Order: sequence, then C-alpha cells, then structure tokens
Amino acid sequence: MSSSSTWTLSLCTSISLLLGVSTLLTPDSRQEVKAATTAAASKTADEPVKAAAQRIDLSKAMNVNLPETGRDLVAASFGTPDGKSGWVLRLPGGRPIATPAYADGMLFVGGGYGSHEFYAVDSETGRIIWQIQTGDDGPTAAVVADGMVAFNTESCTLVVVDERRGRVIWQEWLGDPLMSQPAIDKGVLFMAHPAATGRAAKPVEFHPRPASPGGSHRLLAAELSTGRHIWEQEISGDVITAPVISDGTVYFTTFNGTSYALNAADGSVLWVKVNAATSAPVIANGQLYETRKKLAGLETVEGLARVDAKAGNARDKDLIAKSKAEYLKEGNGGGVALSAQAVHSLDTSVGFSAPPPSASLAQANGAVGVNSVAGAWAYQGSRAAVSKGQILNAQGNYINSVRASDGRQSWQAEVVGSRGGPGGQIFSPPAVGRDYLYLAGADGHLVSVRQSDGGVGFSYAMKAPIAFQPVLAKGNVYAGTSDGRLICLKTGNKDADGWYAWGGNAQHNKIQ
Repeated sequence: MSSSSTWTLSLCTSISLLLGVSTLLTPDSRQEVKAATTAAASKTADEPVKAAAQRIDLSKAMNVNLPETGRDLVAASFGTPDGKSGWVLRLPGGRPIATPAYADGMLFVGGGYGSHEFYAVDSETGRIIWQIQTGDDGPTAAVVADGMVAFNTESCTLVVVDERRGRVIWQEWLGDPLMSQPAIDKGVLFMAHPAATGRAAKPVEFHPRPASPGGSHRLLAAELSTGRHIWEQEISGDVITAPVISDGTVYFTTFNGTSYALNAADGSVLWVKVNAATSAPVIANGQLYETRKKLAGLETVEGLARVDAKAGNARDKDLIAKSKAEYLKEGNGGGVALSAQAVHSLDTSVGFSAPPPSASLAQANGAVGVNSVAGAWAYQGSRAAVSKGQILNAQGNYINSVRASDGRQSWQAEVVGSRGGPGGQIFSPPAVGRDYLYLAGADGHLVSVRQSDGGVGFSYAMKAPIAFQPVLAKGNVYAGTSDGRLICLKTGNKDADGWYAWGGNAQHNKIQ
C-alpha cells in the first residue's frame, strides 16, 4: 500500500473514532468535536489551522436595564436576567470616561474628557473614597505603581498623586494637548508631549541620537517619585494610547504610523520603522505584535504583524487576519466609539474650534483617520493581546485568534447584530482573563468570549456606549461609558481578574 493511501486510511479511521466518541459527549461537546473533525478533514500542510467559523450575534444579547441614578457620585445597584449583579456610578458632566485603574481595592478614574476631577472609588461598592480637582481638564486613564497614581490631563499636565489620600506628590505642565497616557516601569515614568512646550530648552544630553530629528513631539522619562527628568527623545508625533515597556525597552507607535524601540535607561535608539502601524504594540517572548494598514486595490485593510522585537523586522510577507478597515480612511474617525458630532462638541467645550498645530493631527488623519483631539484621546485601534501563545484582537467586525508561533489563524468570530454602520470598529481592545476575553463596545455591549474557540460566555446589552477597554479585578468587570458612568459587573467568576489598567498593568504589556 502506498504511503498516501496509508495516510488516507489513517485519517478516515481517526475521523470514525472521533465521531464514535462524540455520541458519548454533551451536545455542546459534540459540536466542538464536529468542528474539529471538519477542520482536520479539510486541512493540508500549507493551510492555516482554522476552526469552524464563529458568529457572535449582538442582537441576541441579554438586555440589562441600568438604573437611573438619582444623584451624581452615589452608586446604584442593578441585576442581570441571569442572576449577576453590579453597580453603576454617575460622574458629573456626562463626559466619556477612560479606562479605570485598579489597585488595593480601589478604582482610580478621571471625570472624563473636559472634566477637572479625578476620583478614587471603592471597587466593591462604588463609594467615593477621595476626589481631587485638577488644574486643567481631561484626565486620561491612570496607572498605579509603588503606592502612586499617575495620569495626565488632555490640557497639558502630568500628575502623580498618593494612592491612599489623593495628595499631589508632583505635577508638571508638558504642553497642549496631551493625547496619550503615561506608563511606569521600575520607578520610571514615560510620557509623550509636544516639543513646543514653552519651557527652557534642555541640555543636549537629554537628546541622545535623535529618533526622529526635528520631530513634533518628545518622549520623556522621569523619576516617578520626584519628577526628575532622566532623558527626553525626539519623536515624530504623539503616541497612540501609551508607551509599552518590556525587558528594559520602551516600545510605542506614533499617530503617523511610525514604530519605535528605545533603550529605557537612556533613550538611545534601538530601531525606528515607518510601517503604517495603527496601534500600540504588545511584546512577548522576544516578539512584537501590532496592527498595520495597507491598500489592497482600492480597499483599505488592517491586519496583524509579527515583528522581531530586537531588530524591528516583520516576520511575515503579508499581514495576518486581514479585514476591511474603512474606519482608518482619512476623515472616518479611526473607529473611535464617539460620533463626529460628539468629538466636535467635546473639542469645542475645551476651546478647540480646530485642532491646534501642536497636535499634528493632519498626519494622524492620513494614517488612522483621526482628525480631532477628542478622537485621538480616545483612539486605541485594534490593539492585540497575547495569552497562552495566541495573539488576540478585536478588529472591525471580527475577533481574531492567531498562533504566535507561526502566524496561523486558530479561529475568527464575525460579530453581527450591531447597530453601528458597516466598516466601523465594534469593540475596543479586549481585556484578558485566564480563559476569556472581555469586550466592550460602542453600542453598549459587554461580552465575554472564550479564548480557546471564540464561543460566547456572556453577552449583555447595557445600552450605555463604551469607548475604552474595560478592567478586570476580583471577578468584576469595570467599564467607563461615553455618557459619564462607571459600571461594575460582578461576574462571580475568578476568571475576570488580573487586568488592572489599560493594557493590563502599568507597563501596558500584560501577558497571560
């Protein structure tokens, strides 16, 4: 018998055994075996490993009626039809709320774009522990380390406060606007800001070999406890969402689609690549993963890139898990879960009738479709996460799982039933538990999805639009809404834990 005949007989025998075993399994298990069998029968050596196609229908989500809160800053309880509970806290002003940060039983959250408030909230009850007034408006998402909470305001200032009392330890005016958030690693804070700050010029030693000579922005490294400047580096634009730190290196993407790797100790350049990147990177096991855009004929598409973290070179000839990305076209808003009318109103409320030149938003518009300060403040792109050797992201109306080792797609789930128009971003980047992804969307959905196969754990229609990535702590999911509310969903599942800030931790690089 030929080797090919032997292989065929072996495969048929395996399939028969699988089908026989499936009669002993539960209905859900039989479905999983059937999908695996179908995939095995159709797979050849040069095809991606790909499970049966999944669909997530948001029109079938359970409706959750959030209570009308009687007063600002007083939490109100709610329940879900399937027996879960939670609370909702309305912050004054009704503004978009960024991702909260969790530490030591507390949530740290700003009052939203345009606000002058920052709060510490009891994570179990929603009770306000302390609040402070900021000198200018628009607190970003915060990060927490060494008993200190760091955040910046959109309008200019980097702030570090004491975790327990909210006492200001130090603050510094860095320039207007600040559209990204800080990161912390080993007692050093990293933050991007416009180059034209009006401050006295720094000595040349603050600028090791320029990463982007004459760039419109700077990346600052400062001592967390004192604010002492360690170094500054010239970069080409503001940073998308936040710097990311891994193994002594600062990685980030700027709004003109340039990726950077700098030595965290002195700011020296490891590599710079102009590569149409569209999100902050994530780094694991010496590899960097980011999304990029490209033209495919007349269509704009977005997909994942696997990159050698030391040299910055892509490992694949083409993008992985590509899909249409109309949201990245010039003027289309970048898929931010805020309407064009909303971002215009928000910018006008803080004095921006038009984006200031210091924001360099003409480049951002061309690269990711963002042309407003509020839009850049909220933009997170299709940023990936890494868990159990899988690269996972929410991209357009798809959720993707790709094997980090070889770039082959494990599964893809198409999201349908959204009220949003076609070609938009349905979800912000996922928060990652041990076994599930947790996603929040512009239509007000909170959804959990199994990392192993894309199956849905829960799906709730909160009817409260959510623009930012949620946080997971002690079995609870926390999300800020675009209309000024902070939601806590108590899942009763320990899986929802360990994702304590945007990107999971103070380095924005949590790997599960």
